[in-house]
Amino acid sequence: MGTLIDRIQAKGPKKIPALDGGGIRGILTVEVLAGIEGMLCKGLGRSDDFVLADYFDFVAGTSTGAIIATCIALGMSASEIRTFYLDSGEEMFDKSFLLKRYRYKYEDEKLSKKLQEVIRAKTNDLEANLGSPKLRTLLMMVM
Repeated sequence: MGTLIDRIQAKGPKKIPALDGGGIRGILTVEVLAGIEGMLCKGLGRSDDFVLADYFDFVAGTSTGAIIATCIALGMSASEIRTFYLDSGEEMFDKSFLLKRYRYKYEDEKLSKKLQEVIRAKTNDLEANLGSPKLRTLLMMVM
């Protein structure tokens, strides 16, 4: 696999999933990614510790897709990302009044806090720095 820099500088096409937003509905994306992770693991003959960061060179996401992209770049398995969403979803994503749901899908401070917790836990970086050399893929986010 090599280092992240080796992967970025390698010649040839790059593999990149682009993940969209949608608040708590990001759990649907996580389930699709879990299926892809399982198929890749089996198809490539990899061990159970295989994660999407082992396959994709870059990962990109918008809004809740950026959260999932960050988790992938940190080397989290789809199962870990699912657990994160199930355990943190209610806290991160506000059940707003039906008419407001079109404008407000989440409270950014709660979401940011939860994401920083995950980054700190995975990188052992108290600053929760997304520039950490512990990222396993290049990460592109639109927030």
